[in-house]
Amino acid sequence: MRHAGDVALLLQGGQRRWTDALLSETRAHLSGCLNAVELSIAFAMGDSWLARPVEALGPGYCRTRIEDYPALLSPLLVDHLRQRAAAALSLRLTLIPPAILGQDAPASAIGAGPLGDALTALRFAVDPWFMPHPIDRPMRADLAAEPFCDLVWTAAALLIEGLAARMGVDSATASSVIARAAETVIARHDEQAGPFARAAYAATLARDADKIAAVAGEAALRHDLLLLAALGGRSAGIGLDQAMALLIDGEPDDRAAFLRLLGLDDAAYVAVLDGLSPLLEVAADWHFSDLLTRFHTLTPDQAVERLARWRGPAPLIDKLARIGWGTS
Repeated sequence: MRHAGDVALLLQGGQRRWTDALLSETRAHLSGCLNAVELSIAFAMGDSWLARPVEALGPGYCRTRIEDYPALLSPLLVDHLRQRAAAALSLRLTLIPPAILGQDAPASAIGAGPLGDALTALRFAVDPWFMPHPIDRPMRADLAAEPFCDLVWTAAALLIEGLAARMGVDSATASSVIARAAETVIARHDEQAGPFARAAYAATLARDADKIAAVAGEAALRHDLLLLAALGGRSAGIGLDQAMALLIDGEPDDRAAFLRLLGLDDAAYVAVLDGLSPLLEVAADWHFSDLLTRFHTLTPDQAVERLARWRGPAPLIDKLARIGWGTS
């Protein structure tokens, strides 16, 4: 329990907002993706003599061992897993898996062609997130490139430590073999097949205000935070990761300004707030009448001005957020 608490404390570091549901879901994504990467590294080792000692460490070794080394989890990796978890929790509120829900999409909202195909691909990409994931099973590790690399090297380090400490394998020998396998796993990774990349691509195909409003309205009713972040981020000149951070951690007025630029109506705006309910503190954020009033009074120009502080180099915006800027 102490080690589990250590990971929880690390995940909750900084000024990020963590509810129990978000913390639990983030841990599930971390465990599932570590399980998948561990299997991929073992497979990439092929017929190496070290394959059997790695297998002897037992299934899910990295998932359990990370509890002893929580400092291996970088802020970049934790933030990405946290955003995946937030999107998953929101999607789950629809009660219908995205792949099934997408079959009823109105043709008038998205039309046929590349945009419709891109939205279908996105729904299938996020569909595995819909059901709560057991921590002892692999989850598709379709992360963005940089956090994926970080996750692979984390798993590699844990395996090398395990081989040296538990199997008596020389650490230098283990490092050489595991590193080559890890590099193979990284080389095979296709970032463009992941949900974040698919959401960003779909947003580029919604080129006019009417199309953006139609797709955003549908995404709001389906509680698709990832697509909303991609659409709004493109409209506001904000990166996708920053847009997700704004929706999860931004002040209510920042969130309202972001959604105002998407042309959402009242029902869609309330649907977004409903989708955010597992991520926000009810006492602090759930005053619907007040939030709706502030949403109504925002003009597009005011919304653009409000979001100005969210524009800029992503590393700078991220570090400002970590010291308390831009949070409720």
